[in-house]
Parts: sequence; C-alpha cells; structure tokens
Amino acid sequence: MTTAPSANFISVSSHSSVLRGRGLVFVLLFMVSGCATKGDTRLLQETLAEQKVEQDFQLLMISEEIQDLKDSLEDQLEDQSDRLLNIRGDIGLDLTNIQDQLSRLSVLTGQLQRSMVTLSERLAVNGNQNPVGFGTEDLSPDIGSGDRESSITPEEIYQAAMVQFNRGSFGTARRAFESFLMVHPDHRLAPSAQFFLADLLSQENSLDEAIEAFLRILELYPTSDRVPQALYRVGELFVIQENIEEAINHLERLITTYPDSGAAELAQELLQEIR
Repeated sequence: MTTAPSANFISVSSHSSVLRGRGLVFVLLFMVSGCATKGDTRLLQETLAEQKVEQDFQLLMISEEIQDLKDSLEDQLEDQSDRLLNIRGDIGLDLTNIQDQLSRLSVLTGQLQRSMVTLSERLAVNGNQNPVGFGTEDLSPDIGSGDRESSITPEEIYQAAMVQFNRGSFGTARRAFESFLMVHPDHRLAPSAQFFLADLLSQENSLDEAIEAFLRILELYPTSDRVPQALYRVGELFVIQENIEEAINHLERLITTYPDSGAAELAQELLQEIR
C-alpha cells in the first residue's frame, strides 16, 4: 500500500505554493497598474503553468492514496468473509457430527430396549419352566445375536445405559445395567455397571439393596478401582440408616486398605463428623 506523503513534503509543497501564490498576486497587481511588459506576461503564464503542474501532481498523489485505501479495505473485507465462511463450515460440520451421534445413540437405545423386552420374555418363560433358576447361559444369545438387526457390543449396551442414567431415566438405566451384568459379568466395564446399578438403587431409596449391590463389587471384582468408592458409599448409606457401628467399620477398612485413594480422604472427613 502506498503511504501518505511525509509531513516534510507537505510542508515544503505548501510553502512553495504560498510563495508562488504571492508571486502571482504581485505580478497581477503589477499588470493591473498598467506597468506590465511582455516579460511580465510570460512570467505570469509560466507561474500559472507551474501551479497547474503542482496541482495535478497533488491530485495524482491523493488519487493513489484513495486507491490504496480502497484496496486495503477490500482485502480486509475479503479476509473477514473467508473467516466467516470457515467458521460457518466448522459449525455446520460439528452439528452434523452431533446429529450423527444422536442418531446412533437413538438406534442403540431402541435395540437395547427390544433386547430387554426379549430378555424379560425369556425370564418369564424360564420362571414358569424352571422355578429353581433361569440359567443365564441360555439368555446370552438374545443380546447381540446374529438374528438381530445388527449385533450390539457390550460397550454399546453400557453406553446406552449411561445415556439413560444421565437423562434421569433411572428405571430404564437400571434394567440396562442388570441386562449388561447378566450377559457380560466378566467384562472390564462390569464393575462400573455394578457400581451405577447400586447407585440407582440408593436413589430409589432401596438402601438395603443398594448396600448389598455395592458390597458385590468387593466380592466379584476385588481388584477393581471401584472398590474404594464402593466402600465409601456403603459407609455413607449406613450413616443414613443411623447404623454408625457398621459405617465406622467400612470407612476404617477403606482408610486402612486404600490409604492413598481419594475415597479414603472423604472417609476420614465422614468419620470425624460421625464420631
């Protein structure tokens, strides 16, 4: 972009213009007085010509500055337009991805619900045929089997259950976690599924069942990271039931066995409150 004329240039140009202007005035006055010669007339013509050249030059400089400013503004507008288009494109892509994920979750939830209905029917049938037990090994083909619309992986079942849990659909989430644990009891996500199942029971105010469900984590998954959390929740529930002795036993067991866990710090605080 062409820069504006410097201050010195403008000052010199202005000074020259003033001098020429004064000279022109003097010549005109001299001619009016009737004493002008041919030389004076030539001087006036030369002065006028010089002034016209200078004015033309200044107009040219101003035109170039205006053009440079216009070009700069057009470049800035083009850059801003490109940025807006990129932002709109990114937002559109993000919305598309979110819609795709929601559609997939909706499909998974529908498949899970259909699988749970089939599982419930099988439970009812087996309950009538076999009063002693229903045999979970016969139920596993119902979920993720080849004759379904598409196979459902354990991770997808767990994810669908967590979606319902986060939505507050506790009944649906509880049935989903129960189905997951029945069909995939040894899966790496099973301790977490058992933990959230116990948490749901506590939120339904089934405190005895919740305590039992939390303690099953210690029994079935003793090496899981969920064990310290389960012990703390058991202690918490015993406090709610005002069974302080059992609460202290489980909280102290947590602090002794898992002293470096975050749950142990919470247990120490709770112990100070109830003692």
